[in-house]
Amino acid sequence: MSQLVQRRLTDLLSFIVDNRGRTCPTSETGIPLIATNCVKDDELYPVFEKVRFVDETTYETWFRAHPEPGDILFVCKGSPGRTALVPDPVSFCIAQDMVALRVDPTVVNNRYLYYMLQSQKTRHQIENMHVGTMIPHFKKGDFPKLVLSVHADLGEQQAIAEVLGALDDKIAANSACIRLIDEHLAAEYERTLQQGEVVEELGVIAEFHNKRRIPLSAKQRDERPGAVPYYGASGVFGYVNEAIFDEPLVLVGEDGSVINSDGTPVIQYIWGPSWVNNHAHALKGKLVSTELLYYAIRRSQVSTLVTGAVQPKINMGNLKRLQLALPAPESRTSTEAIIAAEVAAKRAFTTENRTLVATRDALLPQLMSGNLRVKDAEKIVKDAF
Repeated sequence: MSQLVQRRLTDLLSFIVDNRGRTCPTSETGIPLIATNCVKDDELYPVFEKVRFVDETTYETWFRAHPEPGDILFVCKGSPGRTALVPDPVSFCIAQDMVALRVDPTVVNNRYLYYMLQSQKTRHQIENMHVGTMIPHFKKGDFPKLVLSVHADLGEQQAIAEVLGALDDKIAANSACIRLIDEHLAAEYERTLQQGEVVEELGVIAEFHNKRRIPLSAKQRDERPGAVPYYGASGVFGYVNEAIFDEPLVLVGEDGSVINSDGTPVIQYIWGPSWVNNHAHALKGKLVSTELLYYAIRRSQVSTLVTGAVQPKINMGNLKRLQLALPAPESRTSTEAIIAAEVAAKRAFTTENRTLVATRDALLPQLMSGNLRVKDAEKIVKDAF
């Protein structure tokens, strides 16, 4: 086992891609310009959400530099310290509020550094360097102040990166399958509607379980730590020690995050033990399955239902009046069967990912601290697969 040595982050880098300080001119089409919202804690690579574009001329002349495969994207503003790997090939560019870190391969493995930046110890350092009360940000001048305990031996760095990377690669493959299932079912739903459809109000075909929801403050959630996901309007906002639901549900954002840029609702399909707060409507299918209900709502337009100038809101009364296109009765049974089979596969991939994420998150601090040998970690990973 190699020794750990203290290194400033900048001592591990050969270059920082930094295009901050100016507003980049954009175009309707072209090369994707990703923003900080595209870098997520649960994704190895950046995702393409609400991206803007730049034309070829801007791409070639405006930017100081572009990310290269293997660089590490580092968010500086909003959620400082959030990271993602740059894939090969690189199909995007970056501008303000994030940088790309390029390692010096003679002193550090790029994926090892990615995991080092993911560790809670490093994240706490970054949090303590935040400036700004409303929108936290990390100053580029503070990179030399970020001191990391790294394995001195490059071979051991690579071995650690390979162990954790095997888990992340499988998670990424499962996530890709989940996206493909959603895309296929959305297309299948549209195809079925072309064969015949009926329109029903949401309130007719769904049950609302809003009375069962219970909001918890951050302090209350901290007082009941556990493994049950606590859901809000747009996702999981923590974990608690008991559930108030234990069944498949469709969650539709009620206030705050309620509508996407294309006019569709912010919606989630969940199952198993859960706790839901009062920022999301909790629905179950009544005349259709909960799964078909999800895909029917997912494609709907809700802009006319949104109220509130400061904080957008979709109240229950308005949501119940939402007009949904459903497959005609003669084709609904076969559609339900297709959705049920593919959602079962989606749930299996998601469940496996939860196990893999938990395994990775448990191994990461132990490997980085030197408390766990790589060989022992490899056995744990083998069992997880």
